[in-house]
Amino acid sequence: MISGSITQGDPVVAVIGDLVQSRRHNDQTGLFATVRRSLEEVNLNVRALQSLQMTIGDEFQAVYETVPAALDACLMVRLELAGTCDVRFGIGWGEISTYDSDVAPLAQSGSSWWNAREALNRAASEVTRRGWPRGMRTTISGLPPEENATMNAFLLCHDELLSAMDVRASKVTLGLMLGRRQLDIAKELGISQPAVAKRQKESGAMAIIRAHQLLKAVQS
Repeated sequence: MISGSITQGDPVVAVIGDLVQSRRHNDQTGLFATVRRSLEEVNLNVRALQSLQMTIGDEFQAVYETVPAALDACLMVRLELAGTCDVRFGIGWGEISTYDSDVAPLAQSGSSWWNAREALNRAASEVTRRGWPRGMRTTISGLPPEENATMNAFLLCHDELLSAMDVRASKVTLGLMLGRRQLDIAKELGISQPAVAKRQKESGAMAIIRAHQLLKAVQS
């Protein structure tokens, strides 16, 4: 697990994830076991100030130092859970106050969490509005207005690409994101290397991966 620590008063990025229509899943025990395993995998690959963990109901939360790190985590969670359950995310930039570190994130408050909650609610409501893309799953709040608008525009296109991927394309994208070779991905998925290359080319996987890399380069 790659983790750091939250310094009181410093701006951070909070993430609230929500399993979409999880109550319709016919195996709740199996679902949440899969979600926990997926969160653990993401925690191994994305440095967090506060690692992804289940909280209450069908939600999970985490805190990151930068927006690109939070976006990487959200993307990896969706790819990990492809074929199991869809997820929506609220991402909030701001501060966090911790009242009891032993039970965090339950004993926390602050603008980062408030903004993440507002973003999550917006992601859930706007997707139902006429004229909005049905693939919308992620929104961000709390950044300066121009940055907020730019990031949410990016996320609209990003989510639409993801929503068009089938399970196999999602797993290929995840493997590529983690730096795995096409041949290794093919063996893991039980398909041929040319099939992996075809999925990589046709799914928009590299557009998503390169976009995330460009955001990280700007933040470095």
